[in-house]
Amino acid sequence: MNGFFSSNKKLKFQFFKDAEDPYYNQIFYVPVLGFNKYDGLSPGMRLHNKTLLERPFVFDLAPTYAPNEKTFVGYGKFNFRKYHGKSGLYVTNYSLRGSTSHFQENSRYSTVSPSIGFGWRPSNLLLNKREALIFRSISVFRDIDPNLQSLGLETDPDYNVFNAKYYNTHNNIINYLSWSVDAQYSDKFTKLAYELEYRKLFENNRQFNLRFFAGKFLRNETAGSTDFFSFSLDRPTDYLFDYEYLGRSEGSGIYSQQIIVAEGGFKSKLENPFANDWMATVNTSVNIWRWIEVYGDLGFVKNKGLKERFVYDSGIRLNLLTDYFELYFPLYSNNGWEISQPQYDQKIRFVITFSPRTLTGLFTRKWF
Repeated sequence: MNGFFSSNKKLKFQFFKDAEDPYYNQIFYVPVLGFNKYDGLSPGMRLHNKTLLERPFVFDLAPTYAPNEKTFVGYGKFNFRKYHGKSGLYVTNYSLRGSTSHFQENSRYSTVSPSIGFGWRPSNLLLNKREALIFRSISVFRDIDPNLQSLGLETDPDYNVFNAKYYNTHNNIINYLSWSVDAQYSDKFTKLAYELEYRKLFENNRQFNLRFFAGKFLRNETAGSTDFFSFSLDRPTDYLFDYEYLGRSEGSGIYSQQIIVAEGGFKSKLENPFANDWMATVNTSVNIWRWIEVYGDLGFVKNKGLKERFVYDSGIRLNLLTDYFELYFPLYSNNGWEISQPQYDQKIRFVITFSPRTLTGLFTRKWF
């Protein structure tokens, strides 16, 4: 009835979520709690207007208080969705997002990202096939503590990256297939990346996973001076701040053992894990008993002026809760028999996230 900004509607605050009320402008509030090493446990309040059914305009604001830094952090999103039809090009999304947090003690980053996305689906809506093309511009602003200036930044504190990404996903339980093409451009580099993920579930409940990644720099003016924008085998630098690192600047300690399977997707920490020219890797795993899996990774890493290098690793994966809580125990890699080497506990990697959306996604892997 005349949209969210209608003057004929009264404002109504409600807890959590509800169906849309045609007589009120509803704002839902939900307590939230964020965490990373630098901000600490950050309580806050999320305010949004998402109802049980999709609506054209959605806002989502989540300011939180960081006790370690004694300041506010959080994110904000504004999204307008325009539907065109039931099939083919069925939706266009216009979005503006921003976030701010800390990447080191008393050192803040902020991002602003406008984007436009297009979605396609088949005429047979029972098919879980979806396609999307997203264009976005990511502006990053960083402020570093003057007392830490001796540590320095590997690049200019502020930069902008234009990103175009195409997704093609066939989301089925028995045969899952997803692939994407990612292009990035900035004044320092131009790069392309391709990623494919395949998952097969057999009748005996055994599951086989395969992931392939290939990335190539078309232009890289930072090669030899910094690896901040380089491809990484096991721990991407995340210069676009897309990933939820608990301690993104940590090079040692428990926070450095967090792994996000992206780019190379390796679990072992190998020497010289970056590639400023090109990288190609394959990650595989298969369960041997319930949530216990065997994994193996292999690939090639190429840096400018050097010959390509063959890399590999293998080990045991405890897939306790997919994408939410996982443990990786390296066995053998380019480092040799890692399990027999000293300080093995520092080689164990883990996946953990505090996002409720990730947990509920385990039970709603179709359209929701």
